[in-house]
Amino acid sequence: MSSCSGGPQIPNAFVGTWQSDEKLTLASLENSDLVSEDDLALFSDDFFGDRVFVYTPRKFRAYWVGQKSEGVEQGVQWLAYDIVDSGPDFMTLRYQATEYSDSGIKTWRVDGDLIYVEESKWDFKEYYRRIDE
Repeated sequence: MSSCSGGPQIPNAFVGTWQSDEKLTLASLENSDLVSEDDLALFSDDFFGDRVFVYTPRKFRAYWVGQKSEGVEQGVQWLAYDIVDSGPDFMTLRYQATEYSDSGIKTWRVDGDLIYVEESKWDFKEYYRRIDE
């Protein structure tokens, strides 16, 4: 495990700006046996599609398109992570806790020109598509 501040870099395939792909994510969610009809209805109401991740070789930021938090635009602050494991088509990161989220470990994978993270609680994949920022 290495800190992103001076240690290994994330794989090149993940460097860039990625926006949640609502259509592909909902299709994955609909195939999950762990999601109730009520949950699916909630998630289908513009829940996905607006989250953006920006990854550089050693840091990241996240924000939601068009939203602000406490008067400060989201995504301005660069956040830390530790690289737990990585290869050319995957990265497992330990994210530090922030005021908006708990710490946690997530594995991201490349799927063609998309990346996705597996959400184990709901047994689905949230897909992201590269965008210009």
